Parts: sequence; structure tokens; C-alpha cells
Amino acid sequence: MRRIAAPLVLLIVGIVPSCATRQPMTGQQAADVDRKLSTFAFIEEGTIATFIVDTRPTRYREKEKYIPVEIAIANRGVKRLTLTRESFTLSDENGNRFPCASPKELLEGYEFLDLDRNLAELNGIVFNRFAAMTQYPSKLSPTRFDRPGERTLVTDTVTLPRYGYMLDMIYFPQPSTGLKGHKFELTMSTPELTDPVFVKFEVK
Repeated sequence: MRRIAAPLVLLIVGIVPSCATRQPMTGQQAADVDRKLSTFAFIEEGTIATFIVDTRPTRYREKEKYIPVEIAIANRGVKRLTLTRESFTLSDENGNRFPCASPKELLEGYEFLDLDRNLAELNGIVFNRFAAMTQYPSKLSPTRFDRPGERTLVTDTVTLPRYGYMLDMIYFPQPSTGLKGHKFELTMSTPELTDPVFVKFEVK
């Protein structure tokens, strides 16, 4: 896996609980991170786009080669947003930057693709926030088994019209800094946005 050079890192650890439920807000929020929606979810909300990062699945994968990050993106202000795996970059506290892992890399080198989705919580968190919007299918990362109500084929490109939103799980190489107790920045860039959107978060 190639590395770029700039700031980015991620989060995760050990073994997973059996089902995903929204976690109530607990503990103090660290400085220099974006606003929290729950214990594990962080949001950057603008007039053009809303970008949410959730680290609940991340924290269980600290010893793995790749780490999952759950995301939600809503298009509020442009005709369309075009998103691919290349739209996302993770930065860590040491300035390292990581591109998204490819489906091939994940299928060959990562065992928890289906278990990670059992830990997803953003659907419950954004249900009311995006109630007036339309959800569009997205699957930028693979799973090994079919899941009810979820497309089986991996998506390479997601197009969100105005007032559309998506939920997904994306993956990055394991940061050398470790996950828990560390801060990261996830950047989203698209051809339609003049400036990238980023979320600063911590893994607890």
C-alpha cells in the first residue's frame, strides 16, 4: 500500500459486540475535533455539504492491517456531488496521509468486512437529520456475504443529487500512530467543490 505524505490517522481496536445501536454521548470532547453527534460520531456541517465520520467500528480494529470508518454525506447545495474511493484521504497526527484501500486489497487482506457493518450506527443517527432528503445506494467497500436490503456489487462512483445523502463504510491502512487516544482528519474532495471538506475526529 502506497503512502502519501501529509497529515492523517485513524482509529480502532479488538472484538465486536453483536449488534449496532446508537451510543449516547459520554465523556469530554477533546479539543481540536469537530462537533460530536454521539460518543463516536463527528460532524462538519455546511450550507453545501454535511460530512459525518463515525468511529464505532474503527476502535475494534487496532491490530488489523486496515481500519474501517463509517461515513455519511449529504448534498445540500450543489447540483450533484461525485464521490469515489479517491475522494477520501485519511491523515494522522504525524502528517501521514492514507488513500482508501481498494476492494481487492480488502478481500485479500482483511477478515472483518461483514462484522464491521454490524457495528454501523449512522443510519439511526441521521434518520431524523436527513428525514427530508433521499438516501442513495453506496457500497465503496465490499462484503463477503449478501446483506438484507443492501446491494451486493461494489460501487466505484456515487452521484448524489442535491438533497440526496449516502451512508457507507470505507477503509484505510492502519496508521503507525495507533488508534485509541489519537486524532485524525478525514478529507473529502470532489470535482464539484472548490475546497475539500474535512472532519477532525478522535478514536476513543
